[in-house]
Amino acid sequence: MQSLTLAHLALGTAPEATIDAAADAGFGGVGIRICARHPRETFPGPRILGNPTAALALQERAAARGIRLSNISAYQFYPDVTWDDVAPAVESAILLGAPIIVANGFNPDLDQFVRLFSRYCRAAHEAGIRVALEFLPYSAIRDLKAALRVLERTDAANAGLLLDALHLDRSGGTPDDIRGIGAERITFAQLCDAKRWSGPRSDEALMAEARAARLPAGTGDLPLFDFLDALPAHTEIEYEVARADLANHSAGEKAHAARRDAERFMAAYAEHRRARVAQGIAQ
Repeated sequence: MQSLTLAHLALGTAPEATIDAAADAGFGGVGIRICARHPRETFPGPRILGNPTAALALQERAAARGIRLSNISAYQFYPDVTWDDVAPAVESAILLGAPIIVANGFNPDLDQFVRLFSRYCRAAHEAGIRVALEFLPYSAIRDLKAALRVLERTDAANAGLLLDALHLDRSGGTPDDIRGIGAERITFAQLCDAKRWSGPRSDEALMAEARAARLPAGTGDLPLFDFLDALPAHTEIEYEVARADLANHSAGEKAHAARRDAERFMAAYAEHRRARVAQGIAQ
């Protein structure tokens, strides 16, 4: 488990509780959200963004618990989100010692988004921080091709992809689509499962599933073995399962359930890899 990161979405709580729960459950790293998705939305717990004292206290908390802060999520890029809104995320990442900032694009004006995103990447680059662009099938950057086009236009060496198994599938992609993408362009990947989709694919339905109805890895229909096989060697894997059946449980209970689910699945995947090696077809 020390090689896996736990995503904040799996717990849905404040950063302090996310860190503690992930550490207690035995994860090696954790991703945290340091503010709401939009500047006008509320956020649980103390303010982290633009608050150096709180950011340093959070960094010290993670260090004391022996857990690595893998990535942070801050404001998403909506049409009315400005540089003054997103710039503090870079400063917070520096204070937290987080090497990655996750970014999501919800601005349909692609030129406007690319300009702001490029500036964001430049600021992060100066601080030695990578930016992971995550495509979401209910956002303005809806699929892998769209995300790759943004990276090409941004032309920032520190900008890469966050590949989520659910979003890849729901956007019409397959593991084969990520084969051949340079390792330098894949920042990290997120693992979860889901049933085969049925019915219309509205943005609302896709968002609801992603935020609150993911399944433990290996209990649905996503081609997760193929997904992991297609990733470059040593890609960081973050376990991101917001289980609806655990919605009313504590952060600690959710984190321990995530550990059990992840251990079970990764053991099955290791057996899959051994079988491929025995057959002479492993990567």
